[in-house]
Amino acid sequence: MKTCTSSVVLPCSPERFWQIYLDDAFLRALYLDALQYKAFSIIEGGTESKKLHIVPKLNLPGPIAKLMGDSFAYEQHGRLDRAKSLWTWQMLPPAAHASKKQLVSTHGSIRIEAAGDGRCRRHDEVVIDAKVFGLGGMIEAAAEKETLAAQAKEVALIEQWAAKSHAA
Repeated sequence: MKTCTSSVVLPCSPERFWQIYLDDAFLRALYLDALQYKAFSIIEGGTESKKLHIVPKLNLPGPIAKLMGDSFAYEQHGRLDRAKSLWTWQMLPPAAHASKKQLVSTHGSIRIEAAGDGRCRRHDEVVIDAKVFGLGGMIEAAAEKETLAAQAKEVALIEQWAAKSHAA
């Protein structure tokens, strides 16, 4: 099991962060434009929770890519606890494949706190647990690398959206 943590200061208030992060247009821009995933759709959406269907573009070492296959997709189920300013999420197999054994379990959280001067600090924690004998560590390392790269693109996009809101 591998746990990835990161923290970054963003140029928006905690309230504005959640407005951006939970906006359907932002999510489409994130997954389809910034991350260039193959497909993305909102299964269920609201201001307190989201269920997303995501088909990422995989950039994995050969043995892992072969194991995952060309049609890898997942659902991301997330829920916001506004009182704690905490988003918790987990990746699950798509509903159509729910009976399939889950080889990799991934879940995490985003915690937002005020950082003064209209800014906020975002704390991320992602837990990756691969249950594949002989490949578990390689899968977790590859997933960590992909997660950190995706987070960097996500932070850049949030900064762009926050700047647009100040210009308006």
